[in-house]
Amino acid sequence: MSLGRKIYIIITPYYPCNSSHVGSYIFDQAKIINSNNEFSVKVIKLVSVFSKERNYNFKGIDVKIFKVIDLPFFILPGLFNNINSIRFKQFLKDQKLINNLYVVHGHVCYPSAYLANVIASMIKVKTIIQHHGIDVLQLLNGRFNYIKNIQRNFLINRSIRQLNRLGLNVSVSNKVRLALHSYSNYKPKNEFILYNGVDRDKFYNTNSVKTHDKYLIGCIANFWPIKDHISLLKAIELLILDGITDIQLKLIGTGETLQFCKDYVTDNNLSSFVIFKNETEHDLINNFYNEIDLFVLPSYYEALGCVYLESWSTSTPFIAIKNQGISELIPDYEIDNFLADEKSPSSLKEKILGEYNKKRSYPFDVKYDIRNTIKEFMSYSFFKSDD
Repeated sequence: MSLGRKIYIIITPYYPCNSSHVGSYIFDQAKIINSNNEFSVKVIKLVSVFSKERNYNFKGIDVKIFKVIDLPFFILPGLFNNINSIRFKQFLKDQKLINNLYVVHGHVCYPSAYLANVIASMIKVKTIIQHHGIDVLQLLNGRFNYIKNIQRNFLINRSIRQLNRLGLNVSVSNKVRLALHSYSNYKPKNEFILYNGVDRDKFYNTNSVKTHDKYLIGCIANFWPIKDHISLLKAIELLILDGITDIQLKLIGTGETLQFCKDYVTDNNLSSFVIFKNETEHDLINNFYNEIDLFVLPSYYEALGCVYLESWSTSTPFIAIKNQGISELIPDYEIDNFLADEKSPSSLKEKILGEYNKKRSYPFDVKYDIRNTIKEFMSYSFFKSDD
């Protein structure tokens, strides 16, 4: 690292390590920022006080572990903010992260926004918070509904105050930005929409010849209700009933609705058309996208969806749901082809059938290469001003 490079701190509860790929997109972003001769990136990973994680280096970027004191199960998050603030200040000094610090970039409102403001209380620094989900204030987190109701106003009031103090609020789609503006007391100083770009060193068209004799449809997603795998399974069933039998669906993921989906497949004699796989090695996901003919994720609560961009980066067409973040990136002339109605197996069936009949590739728009999205972001006037 040259002495002239400014420090760019990323604060995040999600960041990959050698045993987990959770937070891979944040690493991709950090890698591109770090390649800029102007900045040197340091990562502060936020974990529970009960975690055994230690500082590590991941592919050339130092990751410092800060353990946050909180009640378990996301009960009244921020209750111990004063204690955590004092501890965090000392942590920054101990880790020597203050000198030449220029930017603090947090991911996900709590606790990153809170701790970014702690740094701003110590020194003059540019502060950013990036919102990755539609539930921007994390009101759906936690296990107990009665606790969620108690803490709703507690969390809204405290978190909005933190967001309003920050220099820049970044959303991964306009859908996310609108979710923030649904709170009347949200008054940001600056805003920016930073679409999740895709790393084309990881996801690209291999130009491999497809040797399978079936039309392969793929889906990578956790089996949660909002991902709506069941509508996709019913759409496949409708296609089969219409005589389209040279198709196969590959589902990769685990989660609470997995067994329900497996039971549906068994009960409706779809086992020869549907393959379930718990996971695929991260290094092999590009092969999966290149193998399939169509990617489908019928999620109806999606801020953007990196998987759509990953599929698109391999020139594989995809189908999503109307009014989700990804719809902002689809050209007008493709809207009717790629977007189905929410929770509608029949609409999904028609969109899949359209792509089945075309059997085409879908050229990627290089504007959404992460190198280009980050370049545009770093060119924003916020980074050049003295405020």
